[in-house]
Amino acid sequence: MLKQDEGAKGMQAKIGKALAVIPLTPNQWTLLSVILALGAGVSIANTGNIILGLGLFALAALFDIIDGAVARARNEASAFGGFIDGVADRFVEGIFLFSFMFYSLPTVAGIDPKVWLALTIFLGTCMPSFIRAYADHKGVISREKALALGGICERSERLLIIIIGLGAGLAVNMEFFVYSLIAVCVLSAITIFQRLLGIIAAQPKVKA
Repeated sequence: MLKQDEGAKGMQAKIGKALAVIPLTPNQWTLLSVILALGAGVSIANTGNIILGLGLFALAALFDIIDGAVARARNEASAFGGFIDGVADRFVEGIFLFSFMFYSLPTVAGIDPKVWLALTIFLGTCMPSFIRAYADHKGVISREKALALGGICERSERLLIIIIGLGAGLAVNMEFFVYSLIAVCVLSAITIFQRLLGIIAAQPKVKA
């Protein structure tokens, strides 16, 4: 695992050095990823061209890697840049899921798939991050403990489940994509509960 991580970092460093000569700031690369995601969302929602849409989303994901690589190559990494990158990540994920609101998906167990898409955005994309940030903002736990709040389904696991489900959906039946959304909703709800329990457990004990 360590060798794989080092290999990935080395590849990102090479990409950063190669693209650092392009007159775009890291934040502009980040903005481009959001613009590409908007184009991808329109492609899926308006034209139903899912292949083009997914290709543009993949390109947006690549640009999301490039912005950090360029920032490190130029020694321009900053807290503000990290903030912009995190906000852009949520926009891209939200646009991706929202675009399928306008795509014909099969109904599973008599429930409109739009319900699962909306719940995935709320329970997955929004709430886990909000709980961590708000706990830190209100000072109910330290920043270190807030950052340490984990869960069974964080962003990487959430996206992996959705990507696998979408791949199976395109290859076999789009019901698999809907099932992946249902799984993410359930696991994200558990993650929210885990984080809330972690915050409660971190509160100082009141002596009787």
